[in-house]
Amino acid sequence: MESVTAAVKPARRVTVAVRVGVLAAVAFALMYLEFHIPGFPTFLQYDAGDLPALVGGFAMGPLAGVSVVFIRSALFLLSGKDEAGWLGTMASLFSSVFFVGVATLIYRWRRSLVGALLGLAGGIAACVAGMALANYFFFIPAYLGRLEPAVLLGLVRMTGLFNLVKGSITSVLTFLIYKRVSYFLR
Repeated sequence: MESVTAAVKPARRVTVAVRVGVLAAVAFALMYLEFHIPGFPTFLQYDAGDLPALVGGFAMGPLAGVSVVFIRSALFLLSGKDEAGWLGTMASLFSSVFFVGVATLIYRWRRSLVGALLGLAGGIAACVAGMALANYFFFIPAYLGRLEPAVLLGLVRMTGLFNLVKGSITSVLTFLIYKRVSYFLR
């Protein structure tokens, strides 16, 4: 009996690795379909690259979701598509890890409709708060240089609102498609 269990575990790992790879490829492709949300500066673009990571994280666990984010971000950096270079890719990575990591951890703790909603709300809150700090102390100063405190705070507020809108759109999309595609990921 022990040998059967030992043979199943490596096969399961391979299956999860393949699924993570496919989800990362889909996430990478979705990053190319970015668009501008009216009311925000043009350098803030919405893409649905977090959607496959959330779906994968809900179906296979937080490690799978965050792995999708890391692979997707590495592919996007290597593609040279990001106009902000490594800094933009790193900001996107941090934002996604906050969002996907927290959302899928909460859902893992409570696998229900309420858990999914709490996870998505918690993920949005973690993304907005975490990126507010990261933008204030690192990303905005690294990208734009030293700024007046009022200008810096204005940019942090604007990016926080953008992360709130982006997380809300991605959460609604995840909520709409998860049950339809989760069967293929389990």
